[in-house]
Amino acid sequence: MGGIFLLIGILLSVLSRWLEFEGNSTLGDVMLFPAIFFMAMAFLCSFPYFKEWWGDRSTRKKAFFFVIFAAVGILCLQAAFWFVVWRDQWLGLLFVIPFLACAGFIARLFK
Repeated sequence: MGGIFLLIGILLSVLSRWLEFEGNSTLGDVMLFPAIFFMAMAFLCSFPYFKEWWGDRSTRKKAFFFVIFAAVGILCLQAAFWFVVWRDQWLGLLFVIPFLACAGFIARLFK
């Protein structure tokens, strides 16, 4: 499962760079979000405890919530930096709030 996510993430990343070289930098920047999402999914699916949770039917729901909250948190943090650094819009820091909420949910999963 992680290999498929990694392949999709790499393809989207290459597509993003190609779009930037062709002069469509805004679309290329936006294409990085799904690329990062799929690469994060590949990274998270490689953790041993995720594989253990996913393999057991009773903890599969826990594994699903772990991956979803982690991926959404990573996307929110990326969006915050994208707005603040590349677009000079400080309201992008509001995306840190959902990131912290997702980190809190993940911390509760490990209790």
